Amino acid sequence: MLSKRTLLFFILIPVLFSCSGDINQKVIIVFEKPPALKQEQELVLNLSSQTSKTNLSKLLNNQNWIKSYLIKKNAFKPIEVFIETKDPKYIWQDRFYLDDDLTKFLYFGEYPELLHLHIPIELVDKWSQVEDQIQAVMETYNLKIFSVSYTEATGWSFNTANKLQINLGSDLSLEVFQKLSLTLKYIFEKNLTPSIIDLRYKDGAALNYGK
Repeated sequence: MLSKRTLLFFILIPVLFSCSGDINQKVIIVFEKPPALKQEQELVLNLSSQTSKTNLSKLLNNQNWIKSYLIKKNAFKPIEVFIETKDPKYIWQDRFYLDDDLTKFLYFGEYPELLHLHIPIELVDKWSQVEDQIQAVMETYNLKIFSVSYTEATGWSFNTANKLQINLGSDLSLEVFQKLSLTLKYIFEKNLTPSIIDLRYKDGAALNYGK
Protein backbone atom coordinates (compact mmCIF):
# COMPACT_ATOMS: atom_id res chain seq x y z
CA MET A 1 0.00 0.00 0.00
CA LEU A 2 1.21 3.49 -0.78
CA SER A 3 2.34 5.76 1.99
CA LYS A 4 3.09 9.47 2.08
CA ARG A 5 6.64 8.82 3.22
CA THR A 6 7.48 6.72 0.15
CA LEU A 7 6.17 9.45 -2.17
CA LEU A 8 8.31 12.37 -1.07
CA PHE A 9 10.11 12.72 -4.40
CA PHE A 10 7.32 11.79 -6.75
CA ILE A 11 6.08 13.97 -9.60
CA LEU A 12 3.07 16.18 -8.89
CA ILE A 13 0.52 16.84 -11.63
CA PRO A 14 -2.20 19.34 -10.69
CA VAL A 15 -5.51 19.11 -12.53
CA LEU A 16 -8.95 20.66 -12.09
CA PHE A 17 -11.56 18.41 -10.58
CA SER A 18 -15.09 19.01 -11.87
CA CYS A 19 -17.65 18.67 -9.10
CA SER A 20 -21.37 18.59 -9.88
CA GLY A 21 -23.15 21.40 -8.06
CA ASP A 22 -19.88 22.68 -6.66
CA ILE A 23 -16.99 24.88 -7.72
CA ASN A 24 -13.97 23.32 -9.35
CA GLN A 25 -11.53 21.91 -6.84
CA LYS A 26 -7.87 21.26 -7.50
CA VAL A 27 -6.64 17.67 -7.46
CA ILE A 28 -2.99 16.75 -7.21
CA ILE A 29 -2.03 13.50 -8.95
CA VAL A 30 1.09 12.05 -7.37
CA PHE A 31 2.80 9.35 -9.43
CA GLU A 32 5.43 7.10 -7.90
CA LYS A 33 7.72 7.69 -10.88
CA PRO A 34 7.66 9.88 -14.00
CA PRO A 35 4.58 8.92 -16.06
CA ALA A 36 5.50 6.92 -19.16
CA LEU A 37 2.34 5.00 -20.02
CA LYS A 38 -0.29 6.38 -22.38
CA GLN A 39 -2.93 5.35 -19.81
CA GLU A 40 -1.37 7.67 -17.23
CA GLN A 41 -1.72 10.63 -19.57
CA GLU A 42 -5.30 9.67 -20.39
CA LEU A 43 -6.16 9.46 -16.70
CA VAL A 44 -4.99 13.04 -16.13
CA LEU A 45 -7.07 14.26 -19.07
CA ASN A 46 -10.16 12.39 -17.88
CA LEU A 47 -9.84 13.78 -14.38
CA SER A 48 -9.44 17.30 -15.63
CA SER A 49 -12.46 17.18 -17.91
CA GLN A 50 -15.29 15.15 -16.50
CA THR A 51 -14.66 13.18 -13.31
CA SER A 52 -16.76 13.93 -10.25
CA LYS A 53 -15.59 13.24 -6.71
CA THR A 54 -18.13 10.46 -6.32
CA ASN A 55 -16.77 8.69 -9.40
CA LEU A 56 -13.08 9.09 -8.55
CA SER A 57 -12.64 5.73 -6.83
CA LYS A 58 -14.65 3.98 -9.53
CA LEU A 59 -12.44 5.49 -12.25
CA LEU A 60 -9.25 4.47 -10.48
CA ASN A 61 -10.52 0.95 -9.84
CA ASN A 62 -11.07 0.53 -13.58
CA GLN A 63 -7.44 1.30 -14.41
CA ASN A 64 -5.81 -2.13 -14.64
CA TRP A 65 -2.35 -0.54 -14.95
CA ILE A 66 -2.61 0.84 -11.40
CA LYS A 67 -0.99 -1.36 -8.76
CA SER A 68 -2.38 0.64 -5.83
CA TYR A 69 -3.67 4.10 -5.04
CA LEU A 70 -4.52 6.30 -2.09
CA ILE A 71 -7.00 9.21 -2.03
CA LYS A 72 -6.38 11.86 0.59
CA LYS A 73 -9.11 14.45 1.22
CA ASN A 74 -8.63 17.47 3.45
CA ALA A 75 -11.04 20.35 4.01
CA PHE A 76 -10.10 23.52 2.09
CA LYS A 77 -7.11 21.77 0.49
CA PRO A 78 -6.61 20.02 -2.84
CA ILE A 79 -7.56 16.36 -3.04
CA GLU A 80 -4.41 14.24 -3.36
CA VAL A 81 -4.34 11.02 -5.35
CA PHE A 82 -1.23 8.88 -4.87
CA ILE A 83 -0.75 6.31 -7.64
CA GLU A 84 1.64 3.36 -7.85
CA THR A 85 1.86 2.09 -11.43
CA LYS A 86 2.49 -1.55 -12.32
CA ASP A 87 5.95 -2.26 -13.72
CA PRO A 88 5.84 -3.88 -17.17
CA LYS A 89 7.97 -7.03 -17.33
CA TYR A 90 6.98 -8.56 -20.68
CA ILE A 91 5.15 -7.58 -23.86
CA TRP A 92 2.62 -10.31 -24.58
CA GLN A 93 1.32 -10.94 -28.12
CA ASP A 94 2.37 -7.36 -29.03
CA ARG A 95 -0.86 -6.14 -27.40
CA PHE A 96 -0.43 -6.27 -23.64
CA TYR A 97 2.11 -5.75 -20.92
CA LEU A 98 2.52 -8.39 -18.22
CA ASP A 99 3.85 -7.45 -14.79
CA ASP A 100 5.56 -9.65 -12.18
CA ASP A 101 2.19 -11.11 -11.20
CA LEU A 102 1.45 -11.79 -14.89
CA THR A 103 -1.54 -9.46 -14.92
CA LYS A 104 -2.32 -7.79 -18.26
CA PHE A 105 -2.65 -4.13 -19.21
CA LEU A 106 -2.57 -2.51 -22.63
CA TYR A 107 0.69 -1.99 -24.52
CA PHE A 108 1.09 1.17 -26.61
CA GLY A 109 4.76 0.87 -27.52
CA GLU A 110 6.22 2.67 -24.50
CA TYR A 111 8.84 0.01 -23.65
CA PRO A 112 9.67 -1.81 -26.92
CA GLU A 113 12.93 -3.15 -25.47
CA LEU A 114 11.09 -5.51 -23.11
CA LEU A 115 11.02 -9.22 -23.91
CA HIS A 116 8.24 -10.01 -26.40
CA LEU A 117 6.28 -13.19 -25.65
CA HIS A 118 4.25 -15.03 -28.30
CA ILE A 119 3.17 -17.92 -26.15
CA PRO A 120 -0.10 -19.07 -24.57
CA ILE A 121 -0.80 -17.15 -21.36
CA GLU A 122 -0.80 -20.38 -19.35
CA LEU A 123 2.83 -21.01 -20.34
CA VAL A 124 4.19 -17.60 -19.32
CA ASP A 125 4.83 -18.75 -15.77
CA LYS A 126 6.75 -21.77 -17.07
CA TRP A 127 8.96 -19.49 -19.16
CA SER A 128 9.58 -17.13 -16.24
CA GLN A 129 10.86 -20.07 -14.17
CA VAL A 130 13.65 -20.87 -16.63
CA GLU A 131 14.28 -17.41 -18.08
CA ASP A 132 17.23 -16.54 -15.83
CA GLN A 133 19.04 -19.76 -16.76
CA ILE A 134 18.63 -19.18 -20.49
CA GLN A 135 19.47 -15.49 -20.26
CA ALA A 136 22.68 -16.36 -18.39
CA VAL A 137 23.75 -18.67 -21.23
CA MET A 138 22.98 -16.04 -23.85
CA GLU A 139 24.73 -13.22 -22.00
CA THR A 140 27.93 -15.26 -21.95
CA TYR A 141 28.08 -14.65 -25.70
CA ASN A 142 26.68 -11.10 -25.63
CA LEU A 143 23.39 -12.23 -27.14
CA LYS A 144 20.10 -10.64 -26.15
CA ILE A 145 16.78 -12.44 -26.50
CA PHE A 146 14.21 -10.24 -28.23
CA SER A 147 11.20 -12.57 -28.46
CA VAL A 148 10.06 -15.99 -27.27
CA SER A 149 7.51 -18.17 -29.10
CA TYR A 150 5.74 -21.45 -28.52
CA THR A 151 3.59 -23.63 -30.77
CA GLU A 152 2.49 -27.23 -30.32
CA ALA A 153 4.07 -28.12 -33.64
CA THR A 154 7.59 -26.78 -33.00
CA GLY A 155 7.72 -26.20 -29.25
CA TRP A 156 9.78 -23.36 -27.77
CA SER A 157 11.91 -21.00 -29.83
CA PHE A 158 13.32 -17.54 -29.46
CA ASN A 159 14.92 -14.83 -31.57
CA THR A 160 17.82 -12.64 -30.57
CA ALA A 161 18.16 -8.93 -31.23
CA ASN A 162 20.58 -9.72 -34.09
CA LYS A 163 18.03 -12.02 -35.83
CA LEU A 164 19.40 -15.40 -34.70
CA GLN A 165 16.61 -17.95 -34.24
CA ILE A 166 17.06 -20.78 -31.73
CA ASN A 167 14.65 -23.72 -31.63
CA LEU A 168 14.58 -25.52 -28.28
CA GLY A 169 11.74 -27.97 -28.86
CA SER A 170 9.10 -28.93 -26.33
CA ASP A 171 11.56 -29.56 -23.50
CA LEU A 172 12.97 -26.86 -21.22
CA SER A 173 15.22 -29.15 -19.22
CA LEU A 174 18.75 -28.72 -17.93
CA GLU A 175 19.93 -30.97 -20.75
CA VAL A 176 18.59 -28.51 -23.33
CA PHE A 177 20.32 -25.58 -21.61
CA GLN A 178 23.61 -27.49 -21.62
CA LYS A 179 23.18 -28.31 -25.31
CA LEU A 180 22.48 -24.63 -26.01
CA SER A 181 25.62 -23.59 -24.16
CA LEU A 182 27.83 -26.14 -25.97
CA THR A 183 26.39 -25.20 -29.37
CA LEU A 184 26.97 -21.48 -28.85
CA LYS A 185 30.50 -22.20 -27.63
CA TYR A 186 31.17 -24.19 -30.79
CA ILE A 187 29.85 -21.62 -33.28
CA PHE A 188 31.72 -18.75 -31.62
CA GLU A 189 34.97 -20.70 -31.47
CA LYS A 190 34.58 -21.58 -35.16
CA ASN A 191 33.42 -18.05 -36.04
CA LEU A 192 30.23 -19.40 -37.61
CA THR A 193 27.19 -17.24 -38.37
CA PRO A 194 24.10 -19.43 -38.69
CA SER A 195 20.66 -17.86 -38.93
CA ILE A 196 18.95 -20.78 -37.15
CA ILE A 197 20.15 -23.12 -34.42
CA ASP A 198 17.88 -26.15 -34.06
CA LEU A 199 18.35 -28.11 -30.83
CA ARG A 200 15.44 -30.50 -31.39
CA TYR A 201 17.76 -33.37 -32.34
CA LYS A 202 18.61 -36.04 -29.81
CA ASP A 203 22.25 -36.36 -30.82
CA GLY A 204 23.15 -32.73 -31.40
CA ALA A 205 22.13 -29.51 -33.14
CA ALA A 206 21.47 -28.45 -36.71
CA LEU A 207 22.75 -25.15 -38.08
CA ASN A 208 20.93 -23.36 -40.89
CA TYR A 209 22.67 -20.57 -42.81
CA GLY A 210 19.69 -19.45 -44.88
CA LYS A 211 17.80 -16.21 -44.32
